[in-house]
Amino acid sequence: MKVSDKIWLLFVVLCGISSVGRADDARWWPVQKVPKGLVRSREHGDPAIKMLVQSVAGLAAKSVNHGHGDELVWVYNDNVDMERWYQEFLKAHPAVEERGTATAWELVGRFKRRGTIKGYILYSTDRSDGATSDHREGMDQSVNIATSLAGLLDGVLVSEEIEAEATAAGLTRLLDVRDKSLAWCFETYKDKFNRHLLCAQDPRISNTRDLAIAQNAFTLFGADEPIVAALEWLEPLSPILGWNGGDEFKTTKLTSIYGHFQTATDWCMNLPVLMAGSENRQPAVKKTFDHQNINWNDHRSTVSFAMTDGDNVQWLQSNFFHGNTSYWNNPHRGKIPFGWSCCFAHLAQLCPVTMEYAWHTQTRNDQFIEWGGGYYYPDLFGDARPEASQLLARQVQRTWKYMRQTGTHILAFNVARAESAKAMKAYATIAEQTDGLSAILVFQYAPYEAGAGKTFWVKDQRGIEIPVITARYSIWENSNARPRSGTPAKVAREIKESTAGKSTRDDWVIVHAWSYFRHEAGDDEDAENIPQDIAVKHGASRGYDAALWCADRLPANVHVVSPEEMVWRIRMKHDPATTKKLLAERGLR
Repeated sequence: MKVSDKIWLLFVVLCGISSVGRADDARWWPVQKVPKGLVRSREHGDPAIKMLVQSVAGLAAKSVNHGHGDELVWVYNDNVDMERWYQEFLKAHPAVEERGTATAWELVGRFKRRGTIKGYILYSTDRSDGATSDHREGMDQSVNIATSLAGLLDGVLVSEEIEAEATAAGLTRLLDVRDKSLAWCFETYKDKFNRHLLCAQDPRISNTRDLAIAQNAFTLFGADEPIVAALEWLEPLSPILGWNGGDEFKTTKLTSIYGHFQTATDWCMNLPVLMAGSENRQPAVKKTFDHQNINWNDHRSTVSFAMTDGDNVQWLQSNFFHGNTSYWNNPHRGKIPFGWSCCFAHLAQLCPVTMEYAWHTQTRNDQFIEWGGGYYYPDLFGDARPEASQLLARQVQRTWKYMRQTGTHILAFNVARAESAKAMKAYATIAEQTDGLSAILVFQYAPYEAGAGKTFWVKDQRGIEIPVITARYSIWENSNARPRSGTPAKVAREIKESTAGKSTRDDWVIVHAWSYFRHEAGDDEDAENIPQDIAVKHGASRGYDAALWCADRLPANVHVVSPEEMVWRIRMKHDPATTKKLLAERGLR
């Protein structure tokens, strides 16, 4: 390390720079102040330039939070939804000025002149073999070290490939981290990092680094140390910005046992802008379900469809609405009652305009289900800490607060083992934190349909029983060998068989968001399967279409209803007197 580097490190330690934007207990994402102006910069194709711009945007956001600057950076590309969110943000904040566009190096000069940028941190580009988001052998993590330190040093991210340009732009090297390790970074600076936010980001991906830098978040990736030390150090109930890749169950289990939650934000863009001022936004909820429309004289069996992966913040932010016709942009949306899993508890804090667009464009058959209030396994939550039950209770309290604000009444969870003693205890803890929750929907990590439609009963704050309803069926590609799982045709046949008797059933089907199928008539239940790697090329579809194809095959004695109606039918059968009283109360609200 050069003498100048050592001097700068000593300066940082002595200054005792503290983390910013700490969230209070009512909110898990940090607060970002609203700027006076926005400058736009088109996304560049060069990964090094992308990293550079993300760091400028992060330092600009930090400067606004500290009252030293008044301008945020918006990175744009050809994403239709992102441009919609930009315009909606401006409508919500009419005093914010549009201050033109700038290239990456123009941004650097702009914020250097203002004192926002003090220099650069040098890193080397990761060139490891393997797929993005995998835990690749020999990954170069120096960009994550640079990201961790950028907010502390007020330095932009500069790779070896563009160092000459950085020098030509008048920037001074603050630190060279090419030979440093994540463990060194964490141990040296953990007293300076934000203990309420951890960033997990593949060193190949530039996205979300703006928020990590603005909030002084330690940034890492993979299963090696210091991941365990960092999760233990992080304050419980903290979000994991980004996505730590690798095996999904192992990654999510690790964050769960330390009382944290995944957010699937690794491809998000412009979060500092979109979340600015969100703590003061009051959602204008559109009510679509009216229990008075339930025909209680219809005694047929019912089935409800709900789609997976609504906990995925980046999906709802970037291409859920208009990216393709498999989801919200499906031309047949509204034909059947359907449950759209969502992360409104996140979006209320990170991107309120996305949530509001969903409300304004939903049909009366579109219903939203809060997908966990963060991705974690409630039956494992906090296991590595002594206060596990209290941590789960606190997280549900926070989630329930946002559910009441956003008008969602059903809470769904992915659990490790749906019928375990730990799961039963978790269900009870979840219910006890709520007053007015309609139901808890549960699906097991593998397989989703393991609960076979069983219903358990737990009591809320008022001592009123609410149902915990497990998924009976799952629409999932190439899984016809499993009972109650597979193609739309196979699941439709199994629903038909289970409802052929005199007794009626009320069940739900979980629709895997990423499973492609091709539309095939006839009785061959395997015909709808298609190799996933060629599915798009051959015009296959997924999501809403898969549910429609299943619904179209159902017999007349099975009625497709919304998740909310299914819930209240189950509750009416279980306790008619209490259910009628509750529905009467809701009618007066």
